[in-house]
Amino acid sequence: MPTIVSLPFPLATLLTIIASLAYALLSWQVLRQVAHQSGSRLAQALGKPGGIHASAGVSPALLGFAIAVQAAALYLDMFDGGTVRFSFALTVSVILWLAVLLHGFESLAYKQRGLLALILPTACAGVLLPLIFPVEHPLVHIDAWLFRLHFTLAMLAYGVFLLATLQACLLWIAERELHDPARLTAERRFPPLLRMENLLFRMLGIAFLLLTASLASGLLVSEQFNGTWFRADHKTIFACLSWLIFGALLLGRKLRGWRGKKATAWTIAGFVMLLLAYVGSRFVLEVVLNRTA
Repeated sequence: MPTIVSLPFPLATLLTIIASLAYALLSWQVLRQVAHQSGSRLAQALGKPGGIHASAGVSPALLGFAIAVQAAALYLDMFDGGTVRFSFALTVSVILWLAVLLHGFESLAYKQRGLLALILPTACAGVLLPLIFPVEHPLVHIDAWLFRLHFTLAMLAYGVFLLATLQACLLWIAERELHDPARLTAERRFPPLLRMENLLFRMLGIAFLLLTASLASGLLVSEQFNGTWFRADHKTIFACLSWLIFGALLLGRKLRGWRGKKATAWTIAGFVMLLLAYVGSRFVLEVVLNRTA
């Protein structure tokens, strides 16, 4: 079948740019609404407060379009060409895609714009990383179902932990506003702190289970393909440190009622360890050392 249109660049590149533009428009929509609800100077910069209605905001159709276009771009980047390719940039893009997918429509249904105001701008920039750092390497053992299970669990854990980390940042901002007299007289931008904390620890609980399953399946993968249950490499060490941090946080919450700044600090520390486990190591190999393996 003859080619109707010949693009001067890969189709995945075009889709990636379109997805980034869609996320940019979504970011503008949600930030405009959040600014209006806060009655801040940002609202005046983004538009007249009187012209924005509380029910207005992010378009579900545009959100679905952005998610679908990014998914198509990721599919072409990863699977086009007969091999399964991956890189630190694709990892970040997949994590952000999962975060938007897992939280996007739920946040619209419950009119919770705060987390979207952090996720969408991050996704707008993160989706472009595969264009900036195009280094890719083939995934080994991808035909084995056990490796595919481990890979899927790991990506889901990353996505939910990203949501939990952003939620912890929102919680920190909300707590700071409680100590600002000027904010107390303005319209509330955030739900009650107790509700935000409960949501944070629900996310952490789900993500911790996913991370535990990912580590368990990783042990089986290591034994199957490397002949040893545990490899003391940087990826395994940082992943285990992250698991210990999040486990201690959940245990501290249950036994000692940890909350507030302590919960936020531990959440961010655990997510940093998790990022260093794979994303950080791949960044060093692919960008700093210019190696693919």
